[in-house]
Amino acid sequence: MSHIDHEQFRLMWRRTTNTAYREVFHAHSQLELTYIHDGYGQLITEGHAFPLEPGMLMIFRPFQLHHVQMQVSSKHPFIRTVLMVELDLLQEYWPHFITTHHFTYHNLNEQISIPPLPLMPDAPLVQLLEHFGKQYPDLLPYEAAEDACLFTLNILTQLRYLWKNEAHSPHLHFSDQTTIRSGFMNPHAEAAMQWIEQHYAEPFRIEHIADELHLSVYHLSHLFKKETGNSIIAYAQATRIRHACVLLSRSILSIPEIGHRVGMSSTSYFCKVFRKATGTTPHQYRLRMRGRD
Repeated sequence: MSHIDHEQFRLMWRRTTNTAYREVFHAHSQLELTYIHDGYGQLITEGHAFPLEPGMLMIFRPFQLHHVQMQVSSKHPFIRTVLMVELDLLQEYWPHFITTHHFTYHNLNEQISIPPLPLMPDAPLVQLLEHFGKQYPDLLPYEAAEDACLFTLNILTQLRYLWKNEAHSPHLHFSDQTTIRSGFMNPHAEAAMQWIEQHYAEPFRIEHIADELHLSVYHLSHLFKKETGNSIIAYAQATRIRHACVLLSRSILSIPEIGHRVGMSSTSYFCKVFRKATGTTPHQYRLRMRGRD
């Protein structure tokens, strides 16, 4: 490998935001690790909310829908180190790293959210991020490609150690989703997100969710926007696009069939929404993802 592109591997060391920070709901094909050096806020992912504070590591599996909002102040700016990597980048290395390969695909490819993990600044994984974050910008292209792969394998190994050390800790067990509610978000907003996750493949209206939760449409819409910063429609579309991305990259289903399976039977509407969300068409997205195989 002589070259590595921005979409395959990106490491942003101690990125700082001094103004209000609120993402839209989104998902991507890369594995993402974000370590918070400073800042307080909340993470919303897969219908659950978790408080965020300094010393927390967020782990986002490929195609995991998530949204981060931080309460930024002069005393506490949002400072984080972010690693985003396409796991296919390591394909040629997997035969030599069987244990790490097994861990990665049996733990990091599950569809259940991982709550933020507390990590001290001197933890080996954090130190790895810091050291390579300083070195990476000065590497030559051929050096960057090789070193990025070895660095990623090392990071995954450190995650495997964390899993092993926390094997008996309840925050890494997700067989019962009801046990991980944080109480940080209004339960009606969480229930609405979970309802959408269960029904995204069906055509539905906001009235359907409101009736299920015994709320008026106005009350539900206002509450959801206040809690998440996004409308219910935007969240539903983000959920559908996330599932569409998974099907485009991992199946041979036709684009009209994928649109139908994610609740958008009109192919033209599906393509329009997909392009607005991702900046590319479903067909182009599929070609780009297959080009990494």
